[in-house]
Amino acid sequence: MAMDRVIERQKMPAWKWGLVGAVLLIGCWFAYRMLIDASIRTYRVSIDQLVISEVEFGDFEDAVPIRGSVQPLNSVFLDAVNGGAVEEVFVEEGSFVEAGQPLLQLSNTNLRLSAAQNDTNITEQLNLLNNITDGFETTKLSTERQIIDTEYRLIVLERQKARHEQLVEDGLVSIEQYDAIVDELAYQSKVLANHQARQRLENRIRETRLVQIETQVEKLEENLLVSQSSFESLLVRAPIAGQLTSLPVEIGESKQAGQRLGQIDVIDQFKVVAQIDEFYVSRVFAGQTSSFTLAGAEYTTRLLKVYPEITEGTFEVDLVFDGLTPSDIRRGQSLQMELTLGNPVESLLLPIGGFVQDTGGNWVFVVDAQGSYAIRRDIRVGRRNNRYIEVIDGLQQGDRVITSSYRQMDDMERVQLAQ
Repeated sequence: MAMDRVIERQKMPAWKWGLVGAVLLIGCWFAYRMLIDASIRTYRVSIDQLVISEVEFGDFEDAVPIRGSVQPLNSVFLDAVNGGAVEEVFVEEGSFVEAGQPLLQLSNTNLRLSAAQNDTNITEQLNLLNNITDGFETTKLSTERQIIDTEYRLIVLERQKARHEQLVEDGLVSIEQYDAIVDELAYQSKVLANHQARQRLENRIRETRLVQIETQVEKLEENLLVSQSSFESLLVRAPIAGQLTSLPVEIGESKQAGQRLGQIDVIDQFKVVAQIDEFYVSRVFAGQTSSFTLAGAEYTTRLLKVYPEITEGTFEVDLVFDGLTPSDIRRGQSLQMELTLGNPVESLLLPIGGFVQDTGGNWVFVVDAQGSYAIRRDIRVGRRNNRYIEVIDGLQQGDRVITSSYRQMDDMERVQLAQ
């Protein structure tokens, strides 16, 4: 009987151990990748639904698109200086008017009575001041007449004194008579001095008072003009020549003081009023130029004024035509323009897309070389125009970036691109 032979277990070759190890490593690597992928927030989307743009190097034209509205360069608003009821309308809205032409008549009984009373009071005060002035002149003439009489009396006394001196020596006139003439001469001299002193005082008082009266008369005359003009303001006249673009009034309608009555536009000069995003507020200055095309011709405008107030994320600017003005533009017409902010500069450029509104240009999704996915990456950008945004850091020339809207994936870290 044959004996059983112990079969020795053969050892696994080293190459098989290496194969098993490689399989295990690959499995672990796939497991690790699956865990990593599971921890990354991923958004899956068809590549056909996205816009992918390439970062390029080129000239950055520092310009911004703006939309403006054609408005008259100069407009004058008609406001009711004094309230009243519309009594008569002389012109129709849209008519061309001349400076000083009557537009409408208001009626105000209280204003009429008040103006009449003011006229009466001012006239009485003017008459009183005139009487005071006349009194000064009368006093002046009276004092001058007294001085003339006294001077004449002195001349007569001087003659009498000279004659009496000789008569006294001859014994023909008594000393008492001669002394009386001398005393009278001294008295009249003092009287003359008194009159002259009073005349100087009266002159000073009169000069001071006449200056005051003249000032009062000027003020009263101004008040009289204001009173008359307040009544005359009920007849509304055109302050300038132009087109009456607005006159929203009806006969019998009551208008309050300060209420808007209408508007007159200068029709031969225009400006463009545009709204610009507040992002550019620190880079927009008076004197910058913009261009637009109308009816196949290109025109240029110059920025005239920048209004500092920001309303709902925009600020307003006024532009005037620089050179040729289009002949067929109309008030209120819209123009699509491009405002130049600076000279072209070579920069790294990324096409503008919907992502700018979603990220503010702070980060983007960059597509990998194979085009299978896109990874979120922080970037730093600078200026922008209607076509490109300037890239300062975070991207390189040739990088491909998703530039369409990130609205559905703004909280994702990766985008899986399905073919």
